[in-house]
Amino acid sequence: MIPEKLLKLSSRAGKLLLENGAEIQRTEDTICRLCEAYGVEEASAFVIPTGMFLSFSYNGNTYSKIMRIRCSSLNLERINLVNELSRRCERQAPPIEEALAELERIAEVQGYSRRTLRFAGGMIAAFFTLYFGGGLSDAFFTFFIGCLTQYSVQSFELRQVNFIVKITCTSVLLTFLALILQRLQLIHHLDSAIIGSLMLLVPGLAITNAVRDSIGGDLLAGIIRAIEACLIAVAIALGAGVTMSIWLTLMGGA
Repeated sequence: MIPEKLLKLSSRAGKLLLENGAEIQRTEDTICRLCEAYGVEEASAFVIPTGMFLSFSYNGNTYSKIMRIRCSSLNLERINLVNELSRRCERQAPPIEEALAELERIAEVQGYSRRTLRFAGGMIAAFFTLYFGGGLSDAFFTFFIGCLTQYSVQSFELRQVNFIVKITCTSVLLTFLALILQRLQLIHHLDSAIIGSLMLLVPGLAITNAVRDSIGGDLLAGIIRAIEACLIAVAIALGAGVTMSIWLTLMGGA
């Protein structure tokens, strides 16, 4: 067993988990399981949402690595496959090169297509509009706003734009579209349409992981995720609020 290759394997697995929405405890546990599966001593990992530190001892020497995590999304299939690999390594550890190749295959696993995600975004916005008191016509046009909202998010992510800028600009876009449609008398419940569309931007994953990490004792990670969720909420409110204020000033009413 080559320690450097094990270090690469465990750090790659941890990075895949963090980048695809795994909670902190799961990431640390998976890193330690992989290290221990290959017979190392005193494997440990310290993980926060923006980076991780892992270390283990082997033949009297200590090996460690620090890795920065710069982006995060949600792909539960990749998380599940990395978990399966770590459990399989515990039962019977394959050659490290084989495990690394498996991780690279997992990294290439694709989620739903962009077109499917846009359609899903439209449906989510439409049904939330109905939930918040909108009518069928409101839901119909909010469907298209939801599709455009999801398209905007995807476009910003492709360009790796800062998440605050991404959320604020998308919030401005969907609010402006709702105001235009309301002015054309195609939307009759403006508040329901805007709130229904904004639900696509609500940081549900960040809030859930913040609570999960805090309950699990990872207070630093929980605080970081909670701050992220608060910043996203501020960006949503800022985009919608500024847009409506400017509209009311220029148009004299919604």
